[in-house]
Amino acid sequence: MNKTVSFSCNDIWAAKKRIEPHIYRTPLLFSKALSEISGAEVHLKMENWQLCGCFKVRGALNKIGASSEQQRKAGMVTTSSGNHAIGVAYAAHTYGNISTHIFMPEGTDETHIQKVEMWGGNCILKGAHYQESYEAAQEFIARNGGTYVHSHADVKVMSGQGTMGLEILEDLPDLDALVVPIGGGGMISGIGTAVRSSSTNVRIIGVEPEAAPAAYRSMNEGVCCTSLTPAPSIADGLLSGVNEMTYNIFKHLVEKVVLVGEAELKEAVSLFQKREQLMVEASASIGLAALLHHLQDLRGKKVVLIVTSRNIDAVRYNQIVQA
Repeated sequence: MNKTVSFSCNDIWAAKKRIEPHIYRTPLLFSKALSEISGAEVHLKMENWQLCGCFKVRGALNKIGASSEQQRKAGMVTTSSGNHAIGVAYAAHTYGNISTHIFMPEGTDETHIQKVEMWGGNCILKGAHYQESYEAAQEFIARNGGTYVHSHADVKVMSGQGTMGLEILEDLPDLDALVVPIGGGGMISGIGTAVRSSSTNVRIIGVEPEAAPAAYRSMNEGVCCTSLTPAPSIADGLLSGVNEMTYNIFKHLVEKVVLVGEAELKEAVSLFQKREQLMVEASASIGLAALLHHLQDLRGKKVVLIVTSRNIDAVRYNQIVQA
């Protein structure tokens, strides 16, 4: 895959037109409770209310919607710890029950597996973490063929995720800062490109778990951290390296990347429930954790947090909030 690609807001506008009939236009909600706790004016992009319970469906719909008949006949193959898998399964169903083989790490949340299978996806549990599952998927394609739908390093996928940025600008054109979770870097590349096309003043800040600091290392060392062995974390949707394609995009957009610890993540998950009655994943709570503990300079500013997903098993959720 090329390390640099041509990617602009025009790609994101094209994605908006393609996927608009198939997604919800999620609201941007002001949170009085979280604003009082953080000292910032907090607005929540409610992608946890998106179809399939996550933002990932945007990129999957755009990628598969733009694919050729030959690519669809070959079937779709992907790697995901959960939400991208759900998005690909849903998109494949939407565009005609396309065959899908979805490689997921062993120990993937049962809720994610159930949702993938509900939309007709074929789940294959291989590897201890994302990188090992990705390698298994590539071996499958080498033997059997198939069209790979990358979870982040793909212009069509990034464009789909970038449509969130267009919606945020429509709803809050005078925002001061955007706090975006980073796994592989596709979401922050897409949203950042959309926002930067309209404003050079918005602060774009990435956030990762301490367990997988790939973007943090990349930004601070100037060399893309493409793979790492993550430590255990409740933010299982963010445990991967970043791709050189996404790094070469977001490094020009992002002011900095901050790291969040496990105790801070657990606190944020609990606060979403206690103060906003929202049951969301740890990966979706990471922006709030960063705002509370690492971004005090955003007090008094209009801040957007991306609440990316809600797909978490109830037993696991209760273990987090009761710990």
